[in-house]
Amino acid sequence: MSKMTVLVLDGHSRAALETLQSLGRAGLQIDLAAEAKDCLAMHSRYAARKLQQPSQTADFHAWLRAEDKQRNYALIVPATETSLLMLRRLDESDPLRRKAVIPGNAALDIALDKEKTWQLARELGVPAPGGVLLSSLSEIGQVEQFPVVLKPTHSKVTVVGELRTLAVAVVKTEAQRQEQLRRWLPLTPVQQQQYVSGRGVGAEFLFDRGQKIWHFAHERVHEYPLSGGASSYRRSIAPPAGLLRDAEKLLTALKWHGVAMVEFKMDGKGQYWLMEINPRLWGSLALSIDAGVDFPNGLLRIARGQQPPPQPDYKVHYYTRDLRTDADWLKSNLRADPQDPLLHTRPRAGSFLELLRPLTGRESWDHFDWRDLGITRRAVALAITDQLRPIYRKFQNWQTRRRLLRHHHSLLQRLAAAGGPRKIVFLCYGNICRSPLAAKLAEQRISGIVIESAGFHASIGRNSPEKMLRIGSSFGLDLSGHRSARVTREMLTSADLVVAMDMENLKCLKGEFPEIEAYTTLLGLFGSQPAVEIADPYLAEEAVTHKIAEQVRSGVDGLALWIANSKAATSYTSRVPSAATSGR
Repeated sequence: MSKMTVLVLDGHSRAALETLQSLGRAGLQIDLAAEAKDCLAMHSRYAARKLQQPSQTADFHAWLRAEDKQRNYALIVPATETSLLMLRRLDESDPLRRKAVIPGNAALDIALDKEKTWQLARELGVPAPGGVLLSSLSEIGQVEQFPVVLKPTHSKVTVVGELRTLAVAVVKTEAQRQEQLRRWLPLTPVQQQQYVSGRGVGAEFLFDRGQKIWHFAHERVHEYPLSGGASSYRRSIAPPAGLLRDAEKLLTALKWHGVAMVEFKMDGKGQYWLMEINPRLWGSLALSIDAGVDFPNGLLRIARGQQPPPQPDYKVHYYTRDLRTDADWLKSNLRADPQDPLLHTRPRAGSFLELLRPLTGRESWDHFDWRDLGITRRAVALAITDQLRPIYRKFQNWQTRRRLLRHHHSLLQRLAAAGGPRKIVFLCYGNICRSPLAAKLAEQRISGIVIESAGFHASIGRNSPEKMLRIGSSFGLDLSGHRSARVTREMLTSADLVVAMDMENLKCLKGEFPEIEAYTTLLGLFGSQPAVEIADPYLAEEAVTHKIAEQVRSGVDGLALWIANSKAATSYTSRVPSAATSGR
Protein backbone atom coordinates (compact mmCIF):
# COMPACT_ATOMS: atom_id res chain seq x y z
CA MET A 1 0.00 0.00 0.00
CA SER A 2 2.90 2.37 0.68
CA LYS A 3 3.85 2.23 -3.03
CA MET A 4 0.48 3.51 -4.21
CA THR A 5 0.30 7.07 -5.43
CA VAL A 6 -2.67 9.42 -5.15
CA LEU A 7 -3.25 12.73 -6.94
CA VAL A 8 -5.05 15.41 -4.90
CA LEU A 9 -6.32 18.31 -7.01
CA ASP A 10 -7.25 21.87 -5.98
CA GLY A 11 -4.57 22.14 -3.30
CA HIS A 12 -5.79 25.59 -2.20
CA SER A 13 -8.97 24.10 -0.70
CA ARG A 14 -9.42 22.91 2.87
CA ALA A 15 -10.78 19.56 1.67
CA ALA A 16 -7.63 18.97 -0.40
CA LEU A 17 -5.35 19.58 2.58
CA GLU A 18 -7.35 17.27 4.85
CA THR A 19 -7.30 14.57 2.15
CA LEU A 20 -3.55 15.01 1.71
CA GLN A 21 -2.93 14.59 5.44
CA SER A 22 -5.34 11.68 5.85
CA LEU A 23 -3.86 9.62 3.02
CA GLY A 24 -0.34 10.74 3.90
CA ARG A 25 -0.75 9.35 7.41
CA ALA A 26 -1.87 6.07 5.81
CA GLY A 27 1.53 5.82 4.11
CA LEU A 28 0.58 6.66 0.53
CA GLN A 29 2.60 8.80 -1.82
CA ILE A 30 0.68 11.97 -2.58
CA ASP A 31 1.04 14.26 -5.56
CA LEU A 32 -0.53 17.62 -4.74
CA ALA A 33 -1.71 19.89 -7.56
CA ALA A 34 -2.85 23.51 -7.34
CA GLU A 35 -3.24 26.40 -9.75
CA ALA A 36 -1.17 28.58 -7.37
CA LYS A 37 1.98 27.13 -5.84
CA ASP A 38 1.77 29.40 -2.78
CA CYS A 39 -1.03 27.68 -0.86
CA LEU A 40 -1.10 26.22 2.65
CA ALA A 41 -1.10 22.57 1.53
CA MET A 42 2.20 23.07 -0.32
CA HIS A 43 3.88 23.37 3.11
CA SER A 44 2.85 19.82 4.08
CA ARG A 45 5.46 17.12 4.52
CA TYR A 46 3.05 14.64 2.94
CA ALA A 47 3.24 16.25 -0.50
CA ALA A 48 5.71 14.06 -2.40
CA ARG A 49 5.38 16.13 -5.57
CA LYS A 50 3.98 19.64 -5.94
CA LEU A 51 2.39 20.22 -9.33
CA GLN A 52 1.01 23.20 -11.24
CA GLN A 53 -2.63 22.46 -12.10
CA PRO A 54 -3.81 23.93 -15.43
CA SER A 55 -6.82 26.23 -15.28
CA GLN A 56 -8.17 25.55 -18.78
CA THR A 57 -10.15 22.36 -19.45
CA ALA A 58 -8.27 21.25 -22.59
CA ASP A 59 -4.89 21.78 -20.93
CA PHE A 60 -6.16 20.05 -17.76
CA HIS A 61 -7.19 16.88 -19.60
CA ALA A 62 -3.88 16.56 -21.45
CA TRP A 63 -1.92 17.31 -18.27
CA LEU A 64 -3.91 14.81 -16.21
CA ARG A 65 -3.43 12.02 -18.76
CA ALA A 66 0.31 12.66 -18.91
CA GLU A 67 0.66 12.61 -15.12
CA ASP A 68 -1.45 9.46 -14.78
CA LYS A 69 0.53 7.71 -17.50
CA GLN A 70 3.71 8.46 -15.59
CA ARG A 71 2.42 7.73 -12.06
CA ASN A 72 -0.53 5.32 -12.56
CA TYR A 73 -2.60 6.87 -9.77
CA ALA A 74 -4.66 4.66 -7.50
CA LEU A 75 -7.00 7.57 -6.76
CA ILE A 76 -7.60 11.06 -8.17
CA VAL A 77 -9.36 13.48 -5.82
CA PRO A 78 -11.23 16.50 -7.25
CA ALA A 79 -11.51 18.68 -4.15
CA THR A 80 -13.53 21.56 -5.66
CA GLU A 81 -16.31 21.99 -8.17
CA THR A 82 -13.81 23.45 -10.66
CA SER A 83 -11.90 20.19 -11.22
CA LEU A 84 -15.10 18.17 -10.85
CA LEU A 85 -16.60 20.05 -13.80
CA MET A 86 -13.46 19.40 -15.83
CA LEU A 87 -13.62 15.67 -15.07
CA ARG A 88 -17.33 15.66 -15.92
CA ARG A 89 -16.42 16.56 -19.53
CA LEU A 90 -14.59 13.27 -19.93
CA ASP A 91 -16.46 10.27 -21.30
CA GLU A 92 -18.16 8.30 -18.53
CA SER A 93 -16.13 5.21 -19.46
CA ASP A 94 -12.82 7.09 -19.20
CA PRO A 95 -10.43 5.37 -16.72
CA LEU A 96 -9.60 8.76 -15.20
CA ARG A 97 -13.22 9.13 -14.07
CA ARG A 98 -13.10 5.70 -12.46
CA LYS A 99 -10.02 6.73 -10.52
CA ALA A 100 -11.77 9.95 -9.46
CA VAL A 101 -14.78 8.01 -8.06
CA ILE A 102 -17.45 10.39 -9.35
CA PRO A 103 -21.06 9.66 -10.40
CA GLY A 104 -22.49 9.67 -13.91
CA ASN A 105 -23.27 12.88 -15.75
CA ALA A 106 -27.04 12.64 -15.21
CA ALA A 107 -26.58 12.49 -11.43
CA LEU A 108 -23.92 15.20 -11.42
CA ASP A 109 -26.05 17.53 -13.53
CA ILE A 110 -28.95 17.27 -11.08
CA ALA A 111 -26.73 17.77 -8.04
CA LEU A 112 -24.99 20.78 -9.60
CA ASP A 113 -28.28 22.43 -10.64
CA LYS A 114 -30.23 23.78 -7.66
CA GLU A 115 -33.52 23.84 -9.57
CA LYS A 116 -33.17 20.19 -10.66
CA THR A 117 -32.23 19.25 -7.09
CA TRP A 118 -35.33 21.06 -5.82
CA GLN A 119 -37.55 19.28 -8.37
CA LEU A 120 -36.12 15.89 -7.34
CA ALA A 121 -36.76 16.69 -3.67
CA ARG A 122 -40.39 17.55 -4.45
CA GLU A 123 -40.83 14.27 -6.37
CA LEU A 124 -39.41 12.25 -3.46
CA GLY A 125 -41.27 14.14 -0.73
CA VAL A 126 -38.12 15.66 0.78
CA PRO A 127 -38.98 18.96 2.55
CA ALA A 128 -37.65 21.97 0.58
CA PRO A 129 -38.45 25.70 0.80
CA GLY A 130 -41.14 27.03 -1.51
CA GLY A 131 -39.81 28.88 -4.51
CA VAL A 132 -40.04 29.91 -8.13
CA LEU A 133 -37.55 29.76 -10.99
CA LEU A 134 -36.74 33.05 -12.74
CA SER A 135 -35.14 32.72 -16.17
CA SER A 136 -35.37 36.21 -17.66
CA LEU A 137 -35.68 39.85 -16.64
CA SER A 138 -39.29 39.87 -17.86
CA GLU A 139 -40.22 37.39 -15.10
CA ILE A 140 -38.87 39.40 -12.15
CA GLY A 141 -42.21 40.81 -10.99
CA GLN A 142 -42.37 41.96 -7.37
CA VAL A 143 -42.24 40.36 -3.93
CA GLU A 144 -44.14 41.60 -0.90
CA GLN A 145 -42.60 39.57 1.93
CA PHE A 146 -38.90 39.74 2.75
CA PRO A 147 -36.24 38.46 3.27
CA VAL A 148 -36.03 36.37 0.11
CA VAL A 149 -33.26 33.95 -0.89
CA LEU A 150 -31.85 34.15 -4.42
CA LYS A 151 -29.91 31.10 -5.61
CA PRO A 152 -28.19 30.95 -9.00
CA THR A 153 -29.10 27.51 -10.33
CA HIS A 154 -25.38 26.96 -10.98
CA SER A 155 -22.78 28.24 -8.52
CA LYS A 156 -20.13 28.19 -11.26
CA VAL A 157 -20.77 30.09 -14.50
CA THR A 158 -18.49 31.00 -17.39
CA VAL A 159 -18.15 34.74 -17.98
CA VAL A 160 -15.91 35.93 -20.85
CA GLY A 161 -14.09 32.60 -20.84
CA GLU A 162 -13.48 32.56 -17.08
CA LEU A 163 -15.21 30.41 -14.45
CA ARG A 164 -16.87 32.67 -11.88
CA THR A 165 -18.46 31.68 -8.55
CA LEU A 166 -21.93 33.01 -7.71
CA ALA A 167 -22.90 32.74 -4.04
CA VAL A 168 -26.42 32.56 -2.61
CA ALA A 169 -27.81 36.00 -1.67
CA VAL A 170 -30.34 36.90 1.03
CA VAL A 171 -32.06 40.15 0.04
CA LYS A 172 -34.06 42.36 2.38
CA THR A 173 -35.69 44.87 0.02
CA GLU A 174 -37.30 44.97 -3.41
CA ALA A 175 -34.54 47.27 -4.69
CA GLN A 176 -31.86 44.77 -3.60
CA ARG A 177 -33.77 41.90 -5.21
CA GLN A 178 -34.22 43.71 -8.51
CA GLU A 179 -30.55 44.75 -8.67
CA GLN A 180 -29.28 41.24 -7.86
CA LEU A 181 -31.51 39.67 -10.50
CA ARG A 182 -30.41 42.20 -13.13
CA ARG A 183 -26.81 41.13 -12.50
CA TRP A 184 -27.41 37.37 -12.44
CA LEU A 185 -30.17 36.58 -14.93
CA PRO A 186 -28.01 37.34 -18.00
CA LEU A 187 -25.64 34.66 -16.68
CA THR A 188 -27.91 31.93 -15.24
CA PRO A 189 -31.50 31.24 -14.16
CA VAL A 190 -32.12 32.05 -10.49
CA GLN A 191 -34.17 30.23 -7.87
CA GLN A 192 -36.19 32.59 -5.68
CA GLN A 193 -37.01 30.87 -2.39
CA GLN A 194 -38.63 31.66 0.93
CA TYR A 195 -36.13 32.38 3.69
CA VAL A 196 -35.69 29.60 6.27
CA SER A 197 -34.10 30.57 9.58
CA GLY A 198 -32.20 28.04 11.64
CA ARG A 199 -28.90 26.24 11.92
CA GLY A 200 -27.08 24.49 9.11
CA VAL A 201 -26.95 20.67 9.26
CA GLY A 202 -25.03 18.47 6.87
CA ALA A 203 -25.38 14.75 6.14
CA GLU A 204 -22.28 13.34 4.48
CA PHE A 205 -22.12 10.05 2.58
CA LEU A 206 -19.90 7.56 0.81
CA PHE A 207 -21.72 5.64 -1.93
CA ASP A 208 -20.56 2.78 -4.15
CA ARG A 209 -22.58 2.54 -7.39
CA GLY A 210 -25.87 3.51 -5.81
CA GLN A 211 -25.36 1.75 -2.48
CA LYS A 212 -24.75 3.69 0.73
CA ILE A 213 -21.54 2.65 2.50
CA TRP A 214 -20.96 5.30 5.21
CA HIS A 215 -22.71 8.31 6.63
CA PHE A 216 -21.82 11.15 8.98
CA ALA A 217 -23.70 14.21 10.24
CA HIS A 218 -22.71 17.59 11.66
CA GLU A 219 -24.19 20.95 12.54
CA ARG A 220 -22.65 24.37 12.11
CA VAL A 221 -21.85 26.18 15.34
CA HIS A 222 -20.20 29.25 13.77
CA GLU A 223 -20.94 30.37 10.20
CA TYR A 224 -18.82 33.01 8.48
CA PRO A 225 -20.01 35.43 7.34
CA LEU A 226 -22.68 35.74 10.02
CA SER A 227 -25.37 36.16 7.38
CA GLY A 228 -24.74 32.55 6.37
CA GLY A 229 -21.71 30.81 4.95
CA ALA A 230 -19.19 28.05 5.52
CA SER A 231 -18.66 26.73 9.03
CA SER A 232 -15.63 27.98 10.91
CA TYR A 233 -16.61 25.89 13.95
CA ARG A 234 -18.79 22.81 13.85
CA ARG A 235 -19.66 19.64 15.77
CA SER A 236 -20.58 16.05 14.96
CA ILE A 237 -24.11 14.90 15.76
CA ALA A 238 -26.15 11.74 15.69
CA PRO A 239 -28.15 12.26 12.50
CA PRO A 240 -31.89 12.88 12.93
CA ALA A 241 -33.54 9.75 11.54
CA GLY A 242 -35.85 11.54 9.10
CA LEU A 243 -33.13 13.84 7.81
CA LEU A 244 -30.74 10.93 7.25
CA ARG A 245 -33.46 8.93 5.51
CA ASP A 246 -34.39 11.78 3.15
CA ALA A 247 -30.77 12.64 2.33
CA GLU A 248 -30.06 8.99 1.54
CA LYS A 249 -33.24 8.84 -0.54
CA LEU A 250 -31.97 11.68 -2.77
CA LEU A 251 -28.59 10.08 -3.44
CA THR A 252 -30.05 6.61 -3.93
CA ALA A 253 -32.44 8.01 -6.55
CA LEU A 254 -29.41 9.48 -8.33
CA LYS A 255 -27.55 6.11 -8.18
CA TRP A 256 -24.74 8.05 -6.53
CA HIS A 257 -21.11 7.03 -6.67
CA GLY A 258 -18.44 8.58 -4.44
CA VAL A 259 -18.91 11.24 -1.77
CA ALA A 260 -21.51 13.95 -1.28
CA MET A 261 -22.90 16.20 1.41
CA VAL A 262 -26.62 16.95 1.54
CA GLU A 263 -27.16 20.32 3.24
CA PHE A 264 -30.23 21.23 5.28
CA LYS A 265 -31.50 24.04 7.49
CA MET A 266 -33.05 22.98 10.82
CA ASP A 267 -35.55 25.49 12.19
CA GLY A 268 -36.46 26.15 15.82
CA LYS A 269 -39.23 23.51 15.71
CA GLY A 270 -36.85 20.79 14.56
CA GLN A 271 -38.18 20.81 10.99
CA TYR A 272 -35.46 20.39 8.38
CA TRP A 273 -35.41 21.86 4.87
CA LEU A 274 -33.19 20.84 1.95
CA MET A 275 -30.72 23.50 0.82
CA GLU A 276 -28.53 21.73 -1.76
CA ILE A 277 -26.39 18.73 -2.64
CA ASN A 278 -22.63 19.27 -2.52
CA PRO A 279 -21.30 16.58 -4.91
CA ARG A 280 -17.70 16.49 -3.68
CA LEU A 281 -15.60 16.57 -0.51
CA TRP A 282 -16.61 19.45 1.75
CA GLY A 283 -14.78 22.22 3.60
CA SER A 284 -15.49 20.77 7.08
CA LEU A 285 -13.96 17.39 6.13
CA ALA A 286 -11.60 17.64 9.14
CA LEU A 287 -14.52 17.01 11.49
CA SER A 288 -15.60 13.69 9.98
CA ILE A 289 -11.99 12.44 9.82
CA ASP A 290 -11.16 13.45 13.40
CA ALA A 291 -14.48 12.09 14.70
CA GLY A 292 -13.85 8.71 13.08
CA VAL A 293 -15.19 8.59 9.49
CA ASP A 294 -12.24 8.85 7.09
CA PHE A 295 -13.93 9.53 3.75
CA PRO A 296 -10.67 9.88 1.73
CA ASN A 297 -9.65 6.35 2.72
CA GLY A 298 -13.11 5.13 1.80
CA LEU A 299 -12.70 6.70 -1.65
CA LEU A 300 -9.35 4.96 -2.04
CA ARG A 301 -10.85 1.55 -1.34
CA ILE A 302 -13.66 2.07 -3.85
CA ALA A 303 -11.20 3.31 -6.49
CA ARG A 304 -9.17 0.10 -5.99
CA GLY A 305 -12.29 -2.09 -6.23
CA GLN A 306 -12.20 -3.00 -2.53
CA GLN A 307 -15.15 -3.07 -0.14
CA PRO A 308 -14.78 -0.42 2.61
CA PRO A 309 -15.33 -1.66 6.17
CA PRO A 310 -18.83 -1.31 7.70
CA GLN A 311 -20.22 2.01 8.94
CA PRO A 312 -17.73 3.36 11.50
CA ASP A 313 -18.86 4.41 14.96
CA TYR A 314 -17.94 8.06 15.28
CA LYS A 315 -17.62 10.44 18.19
CA VAL A 316 -20.75 12.53 18.69
CA HIS A 317 -20.48 16.16 19.88
CA TYR A 318 -16.87 16.33 18.78
CA TYR A 319 -15.77 19.77 17.50
CA THR A 320 -13.28 21.10 14.95
CA ARG A 321 -12.29 24.70 14.32
CA ASP A 322 -10.78 26.54 11.36
CA LEU A 323 -8.47 28.91 13.25
CA ARG A 324 -8.09 31.57 10.57
CA THR A 325 -11.75 31.92 9.68
CA ASP A 326 -12.97 31.56 13.24
CA ALA A 327 -10.83 34.47 14.41
CA ASP A 328 -12.76 36.62 11.91
CA TRP A 329 -16.01 35.09 13.12
CA LEU A 330 -15.23 36.00 16.75
CA LYS A 331 -14.59 39.63 15.76
CA SER A 332 -17.78 39.80 13.69
CA ASN A 333 -19.81 38.22 16.48
CA LEU A 334 -18.54 40.84 18.92
CA ARG A 335 -19.63 43.70 16.65
CA ALA A 336 -22.90 42.24 15.40
CA ASP A 337 -26.41 43.04 16.59
CA PRO A 338 -27.58 39.87 18.39
CA GLN A 339 -31.21 40.92 17.78
CA ASP A 340 -30.81 40.77 13.98
CA PRO A 341 -32.72 37.61 12.95
CA LEU A 342 -30.71 37.32 9.72
CA LEU A 343 -27.36 36.99 11.51
CA HIS A 344 -26.15 33.71 13.00
CA THR A 345 -24.77 35.23 16.19
CA ARG A 346 -23.88 33.39 19.41
CA PRO A 347 -23.65 34.56 23.06
CA ARG A 348 -20.35 36.41 23.26
CA ALA A 349 -19.18 35.11 26.64
CA GLY A 350 -19.98 31.53 25.65
CA SER A 351 -18.07 31.87 22.39
CA PHE A 352 -14.90 32.80 24.25
CA LEU A 353 -15.40 30.01 26.79
CA GLU A 354 -15.58 27.60 23.85
CA LEU A 355 -11.91 28.34 23.24
CA LEU A 356 -11.15 26.15 26.28
CA ARG A 357 -12.82 23.09 24.76
CA PRO A 358 -9.54 21.59 23.40
CA LEU A 359 -8.58 21.00 27.05
CA THR A 360 -11.46 18.52 27.32
CA GLY A 361 -10.14 16.41 24.43
CA ARG A 362 -13.32 16.99 22.41
CA GLU A 363 -12.00 19.55 19.95
CA SER A 364 -9.25 19.64 17.35
CA TRP A 365 -8.13 22.23 14.83
CA ASP A 366 -8.41 21.88 11.08
CA HIS A 367 -5.17 20.57 9.52
CA PHE A 368 -3.47 19.94 12.90
CA ASP A 369 -1.19 16.90 12.75
CA TRP A 370 1.74 16.26 15.11
CA ARG A 371 3.70 14.81 12.18
CA ASP A 372 2.90 17.77 9.93
CA LEU A 373 3.58 20.76 12.17
CA GLY A 374 4.81 22.84 9.25
CA ILE A 375 1.15 23.26 8.30
CA THR A 376 0.20 24.32 11.85
CA ARG A 377 3.03 26.83 12.07
CA ARG A 378 2.07 28.27 8.70
CA ALA A 379 -1.65 28.36 9.59
CA VAL A 380 -0.99 30.15 12.90
CA ALA A 381 1.33 32.63 11.17
CA LEU A 382 -1.34 33.34 8.54
CA ALA A 383 -3.99 33.76 11.24
CA ILE A 384 -1.81 36.32 13.04
CA THR A 385 -1.07 38.07 9.75
CA ASP A 386 -4.81 38.19 8.99
CA GLN A 387 -5.42 40.06 12.26
CA LEU A 388 -2.46 42.43 11.85
CA ARG A 389 -3.17 43.18 8.19
CA PRO A 390 -6.02 45.66 8.88
CA ILE A 391 -3.77 47.63 11.24
CA TYR A 392 -0.98 47.73 8.67
CA ARG A 393 -3.48 48.62 5.95
CA LYS A 394 -4.79 51.54 8.03
CA PHE A 395 -1.23 52.82 8.52
CA GLN A 396 -0.55 52.47 4.79
CA ASN A 397 -3.81 54.24 3.95
CA TRP A 398 -2.91 57.07 6.34
CA GLN A 399 0.48 57.49 4.66
CA THR A 400 -1.08 57.34 1.18
CA ARG A 401 -3.74 59.89 2.12
CA ARG A 402 -1.09 62.32 3.46
CA ARG A 403 0.98 61.95 0.29
CA LEU A 404 -2.01 62.42 -2.00
CA LEU A 405 -3.29 65.44 -0.05
CA ARG A 406 0.13 67.11 -0.28
CA HIS A 407 0.21 66.48 -4.02
CA HIS A 408 -3.40 67.65 -4.37
CA HIS A 409 -2.78 71.00 -2.63
CA SER A 410 0.49 71.56 -4.49
CA LEU A 411 -1.22 70.86 -7.85
CA LEU A 412 -4.08 73.25 -7.07
CA GLN A 413 -1.65 75.99 -6.06
CA ARG A 414 0.23 75.63 -9.37
CA LEU A 415 -2.99 75.65 -11.37
CA ALA A 416 -4.35 78.67 -9.50
CA ALA A 417 -1.12 80.57 -10.15
CA ALA A 418 -1.46 79.74 -13.85
CA GLY A 419 -5.01 81.09 -13.97
CA GLY A 420 -6.85 77.79 -13.40
CA PRO A 421 -7.49 74.85 -15.72
CA ARG A 422 -8.72 75.28 -19.28
CA LYS A 423 -9.49 71.59 -19.83
CA ILE A 424 -10.41 68.85 -17.33
CA VAL A 425 -10.53 65.11 -18.06
CA PHE A 426 -12.43 62.81 -15.68
CA LEU A 427 -11.26 59.19 -15.55
CA CYS A 428 -12.68 55.94 -14.18
CA TYR A 429 -12.23 52.33 -15.25
CA GLY A 430 -15.17 51.74 -17.59
CA ASN A 431 -16.28 55.30 -18.40
CA ILE A 432 -19.92 54.31 -18.02
CA CYS A 433 -20.66 55.20 -14.37
CA ARG A 434 -18.53 57.63 -12.37
CA SER A 435 -16.58 59.67 -14.93
CA PRO A 436 -19.52 60.44 -17.28
CA LEU A 437 -21.62 61.46 -14.28
CA ALA A 438 -18.80 63.72 -13.05
CA ALA A 439 -18.38 65.24 -16.52
CA LYS A 440 -22.09 66.01 -16.88
CA LEU A 441 -22.19 67.55 -13.40
CA ALA A 442 -19.08 69.65 -14.21
CA GLU A 443 -20.60 70.89 -17.45
CA GLN A 444 -23.64 71.95 -15.44
CA ARG A 445 -21.63 73.79 -12.77
CA ILE A 446 -18.50 75.09 -14.54
CA SER A 447 -18.42 77.39 -17.56
CA GLY A 448 -15.58 78.33 -19.89
CA ILE A 449 -13.68 75.05 -19.41
CA VAL A 450 -13.48 72.04 -21.75
CA ILE A 451 -14.79 68.90 -20.00
CA GLU A 452 -14.13 65.33 -21.18
CA SER A 453 -14.34 61.84 -19.67
CA ALA A 454 -12.74 58.51 -20.55
CA GLY A 455 -11.75 55.14 -19.09
CA PHE A 456 -9.29 52.27 -19.30
CA HIS A 457 -11.71 49.53 -20.40
CA ALA A 458 -10.78 48.08 -23.79
CA SER A 459 -14.35 48.20 -25.13
CA ILE A 460 -15.67 51.54 -26.39
CA GLY A 461 -19.15 52.78 -27.26
CA ARG A 462 -20.84 51.19 -24.23
CA ASN A 463 -23.94 52.75 -22.67
CA SER A 464 -24.26 53.74 -19.03
CA PRO A 465 -26.21 51.16 -16.96
CA GLU A 466 -29.92 51.71 -16.38
CA LYS A 467 -29.34 52.49 -12.71
CA MET A 468 -26.94 55.31 -13.66
CA LEU A 469 -29.50 56.73 -16.08
CA ARG A 470 -32.06 56.77 -13.28
CA ILE A 471 -29.66 58.36 -10.79
CA GLY A 472 -28.49 60.89 -13.38
CA SER A 473 -32.10 61.82 -14.08
CA SER A 474 -32.68 62.39 -10.35
CA PHE A 475 -29.74 64.87 -10.52
CA GLY A 476 -31.31 66.65 -13.50
CA LEU A 477 -28.89 65.05 -15.99
CA ASP A 478 -29.41 63.01 -19.16
CA LEU A 479 -26.76 60.26 -19.53
CA SER A 480 -28.66 58.35 -22.23
CA GLY A 481 -26.49 59.74 -25.02
CA HIS A 482 -23.18 58.87 -23.37
CA ARG A 483 -20.93 56.25 -25.00
CA SER A 484 -17.72 55.07 -23.35
CA ALA A 485 -14.33 56.20 -24.67
CA ARG A 486 -10.83 54.78 -24.17
CA VAL A 487 -8.38 57.30 -22.73
CA THR A 488 -5.57 58.42 -25.08
CA ARG A 489 -2.29 60.27 -24.61
CA GLU A 490 -3.51 63.09 -26.86
CA MET A 491 -6.58 63.60 -24.67
CA LEU A 492 -4.48 63.77 -21.51
CA THR A 493 -1.60 65.94 -22.76
CA SER A 494 -4.07 68.61 -23.89
CA ALA A 495 -5.60 68.78 -20.40
CA ASP A 496 -4.47 70.95 -17.48
CA LEU A 497 -6.15 68.78 -14.83
CA VAL A 498 -6.88 65.04 -14.83
CA VAL A 499 -9.32 63.85 -12.14
CA ALA A 500 -9.46 60.12 -11.31
CA MET A 501 -11.85 58.22 -9.04
CA ASP A 502 -9.75 55.69 -7.15
CA MET A 503 -6.27 54.28 -6.57
CA GLU A 504 -6.71 51.65 -9.28
CA ASN A 505 -7.29 54.45 -11.80
CA LEU A 506 -4.05 56.13 -10.65
CA LYS A 507 -2.21 52.83 -10.99
CA CYS A 508 -3.48 52.36 -14.56
CA LEU A 509 -2.61 55.96 -15.41
CA LYS A 510 0.90 55.64 -14.01
CA GLY A 511 1.45 52.41 -15.95
CA GLU A 512 0.33 53.79 -19.32
CA PHE A 513 0.96 57.53 -19.06
CA PRO A 514 3.48 58.17 -16.25
CA GLU A 515 4.09 61.74 -17.41
CA ILE A 516 0.47 62.66 -16.62
CA GLU A 517 0.78 61.86 -12.89
CA ALA A 518 2.09 65.37 -12.11
CA TYR A 519 -1.23 67.03 -12.93
CA THR A 520 -3.59 64.25 -11.80
CA THR A 521 -5.59 64.19 -8.58
CA LEU A 522 -8.60 62.37 -7.10
CA LEU A 523 -12.15 63.67 -7.24
CA GLY A 524 -12.90 62.52 -3.70
CA LEU A 525 -10.32 64.99 -2.31
CA PHE A 526 -12.54 67.87 -3.46
CA GLY A 527 -15.52 66.53 -1.49
CA SER A 528 -17.05 68.02 1.64
CA GLN A 529 -15.62 64.97 3.42
CA PRO A 530 -12.36 64.37 1.50
CA ALA A 531 -11.87 60.71 0.51
CA VAL A 532 -9.19 58.89 -1.46
CA GLU A 533 -11.57 56.37 -3.02
CA ILE A 534 -14.85 56.75 -4.85
CA ALA A 535 -15.71 53.09 -5.37
CA ASP A 536 -16.72 51.56 -8.69
CA PRO A 537 -20.52 51.09 -8.52
CA TYR A 538 -20.82 48.86 -11.58
CA LEU A 539 -21.72 45.70 -9.60
CA ALA A 540 -23.18 47.48 -6.56
CA GLU A 541 -26.82 47.57 -5.52
CA GLU A 542 -28.72 50.68 -6.55
CA ALA A 543 -28.83 52.10 -3.01
CA VAL A 544 -25.03 51.81 -2.74
CA THR A 545 -24.65 53.26 -6.24
CA HIS A 546 -26.74 56.28 -5.21
CA LYS A 547 -24.37 56.94 -2.28
CA ILE A 548 -21.40 56.72 -4.64
CA ALA A 549 -23.13 59.15 -7.03
CA GLU A 550 -23.58 61.56 -4.11
CA GLN A 551 -19.82 61.30 -3.50
CA VAL A 552 -19.22 62.19 -7.16
CA ARG A 553 -21.58 65.15 -6.89
CA SER A 554 -19.90 66.39 -3.70
CA GLY A 555 -16.49 66.13 -5.41
CA VAL A 556 -17.64 68.06 -8.46
CA ASP A 557 -19.25 70.72 -6.24
CA GLY A 558 -15.92 71.12 -4.41
CA LEU A 559 -14.02 71.32 -7.70
CA ALA A 560 -16.44 73.96 -9.04
CA LEU A 561 -16.11 75.99 -5.84
CA TRP A 562 -12.29 75.86 -6.04
CA ILE A 563 -12.36 77.01 -9.68
CA ALA A 564 -14.74 79.88 -8.81
CA ASN A 565 -12.53 80.96 -5.90
CA SER A 566 -9.40 80.70 -8.07
CA LYS A 567 -10.95 82.91 -10.76
CA ALA A 568 -12.10 85.41 -8.16
CA ALA A 569 -8.62 85.54 -6.61
CA THR A 570 -6.98 85.95 -10.02
CA SER A 571 -9.41 88.71 -10.96
CA TYR A 572 -8.81 90.50 -7.67
CA THR A 573 -5.03 90.23 -8.00
CA SER A 574 -5.12 91.69 -11.52
CA ARG A 575 -7.11 94.71 -10.25
CA VAL A 576 -4.95 95.50 -7.19
CA PRO A 577 -2.10 97.94 -8.12
CA SER A 578 1.40 96.90 -7.21
CA ALA A 579 3.47 98.81 -4.64
CA ALA A 580 5.53 100.39 -7.46
CA THR A 581 2.56 101.76 -9.39
CA SER A 582 0.85 103.03 -6.24
CA GLY A 583 3.92 105.06 -5.27
CA ARG A 584 4.59 103.07 -2.12
